[in-house]
This record gives sequence, structure tokens and C-alpha cells, in this order.
Amino acid sequence: MRFLFVCSSLGGGGAERVAANLANTLVSRGHSVSIFVRRQVSHPYSLNQDVRVCYQRRHGNLHGALELKKIIDNGVDGVVGFTDIPNILSKFSLIFSKLNPAFIPTIHNDLIARDSVKPLNFRFLAIRALHKLTCRSADKVVVVSEGARVSLSKYYELDLDALQTIHNPVLGDNDSIELRPRMEDKCEVKLVAAGRLTQQKNYRMMIDVVQALKKSGSRKFVLDIYGAGELTEALQAYVVEKGVEDRVAFKGFVDNLKSELSRYDIFLLTSDWEGFGNVLVEALCAGIPVISTDCPSGPREILSAGRFGRLVPVGDVDAFCNAVEDETRQPLEFSYEELCAHLDNFREGVVAQKYIKLVENVKLSKV
Repeated sequence: MRFLFVCSSLGGGGAERVAANLANTLVSRGHSVSIFVRRQVSHPYSLNQDVRVCYQRRHGNLHGALELKKIIDNGVDGVVGFTDIPNILSKFSLIFSKLNPAFIPTIHNDLIARDSVKPLNFRFLAIRALHKLTCRSADKVVVVSEGARVSLSKYYELDLDALQTIHNPVLGDNDSIELRPRMEDKCEVKLVAAGRLTQQKNYRMMIDVVQALKKSGSRKFVLDIYGAGELTEALQAYVVEKGVEDRVAFKGFVDNLKSELSRYDIFLLTSDWEGFGNVLVEALCAGIPVISTDCPSGPREILSAGRFGRLVPVGDVDAFCNAVEDETRQPLEFSYEELCAHLDNFREGVVAQKYIKLVENVKLSKV
């Protein structure tokens, strides 16, 4: 089967990581994958040598749509867009194309939550209107969590049957699930977080949690944050303002987060919203306890409504501190076998097969 993925870049975002993981898995199983990329920037993801990457040569969305059309006209079975602009661009290219492959936009966030903090300017309104039309005209829209699927249905006035939930391919087929470490009565507890340093992740709340834990004096809690983003300098200044520069360290972006996670005691996520939350899967795979805000839309599904990790209300510093303290005293109880069975849902091979079946079903419906 021939797949064409459309991305804004391969610059390290969560959606782009999904595209890279899917592409590698599909070509390893004998399928053909091309990735059309609107902007050429350095990227951290390793791609199989059989994945063809096509960078947009001329600037502008019209040029991009025409270049994309030429690739489609050479023959593809499914066009999969990753996030808003690539989804819209894919739709325009298909309007011009002489072929009619399966068209599948993918949504990697809770759009109601994400758009609630965006300025209501002309560009935003135009993109939202075009993206809504794009999704309404698609053969099927893939959403990465069930919560985001319900949100998208309401936001874009789409029938739930037009949307399909397919979780992100976070784990390799051969990735082992680590045993949970024993929470020893240690004087220093190592906390860890990972993700882009953006408003969505609400790292200010996490820093407030560390400050509150420091004031409690029960034991020493230290936090390492992995990731980069536009708020790096502002967050570093906030750490100093809160007087926790001796407790919080910024580690930057790393290629293999899982290898780092096993050194820590508890993983934290304080997001105001998520589409999915890849890092939660990685933390569970590394065998460390997880505490997350119960934000829309992915964490509740990944943690199975609190079965595999603690969920606390969004923005509630006190509740988050209590959850951290509780985890050090009495860790959640669940079996290793339960966890392994749950995490199998996020393996690359399982997810890739769902995309293959989806494109096959769409093609059959077009006959």
C-alpha cells in the first residue's frame, strides 16, 4: 500500500513524531511511505532509508498544493495530513488531482481547549473555517484520543461516526516494559517532566508544586525538566523568582527520553490540555509512577481513569502536592501483567495496522 504523509515540518513536535514512527513501521512491513514536508528544518527523528522525504521547494500554500498534487498523481492509496495546515493543504491538492485516494486528516489535540487561548484574529478564523470544511469533507478523520474525538465532534459539528480514535504509536513492538521501582524511604525524591516549554504544559504550576513541596520540608524533592520551547527563558526566571533554583534543572531536548526516565522516582505532567500525552506512555513503559492533571483529553485514557497513575484537577497545586506525597508513602497497586496488556495498545505495529485497515476500508467504500 502507498501512503503519503503531509507535515509542516519534522522539527520535533508530537504529531511529527507520530508521522515518523508510523512511516518507519509501515515501510518495515513492506508498504511505501512518502512524507511531504512544508518547511525544511533539522529534525531529531531517525527515518528508515526507504521512507521518501519530499520538501516543498517553493514558498506559499498554492505552490505547496501543486507540488503535493504531482506526488498524488503518481499514485497513492492514502493521503494522511498531520495537524491543521497540512490537513488543509492536502485537501486543496486533492481538489486539483485526477486521482481519488483515501483522505484522512489527523487531529492531535483537543481543539476546543487549544483554540480557547488563541487570539480571535482574521488568520485564526480563516484557518479554523478552512480546517472545519476540510474535516467535514474527509473520508475519515483520525483523532488521537476518545476525549478529543468527542470534543472535535462538538466543535466542528461532525457526526461521531465520521471520526475514528487511533492512539499514538509511542512504543516499538520490541520495547520492554520495565518493572516499577520500589519507592524507598529516601531523603531525596527525583521528579521528572518532559515536553515542549509552552503555555499548554503549564510548567509554572509545576514550579509552584516544587516550591510548595520545598516549604513542606517533609523530604527533599528535586525536579528535572526535559524539553525546549519559547518559554524557556521565562520559566528559568520564574524558577529564580520562586526561590527553587536549587531544586529545578532544565535539561533541554534529548533524543532517547526513555533511557533517562528510569533514573527518576515520579513523572509529573501539569498540562492544561493535551491531545494525547506521549510522555505518559513513555513514563509507564519506564516503570516509574505518574501524576498528571486530569486535563482534556489524553491522560485519563492513558492512565485508564487513574488505574495506572494519579489524576488531579487542572491547576490545583495543593492537590498535586498531596498526590506527590501520597505516591511516596503508598504507591498505586496494579500488576505488571495489567500494565503490559494496557501499553500494548500504544505499540507501533498495533497502531500501524489500524491505519492500514482504515485506508483499505475507505478504498473499498469508493469502489
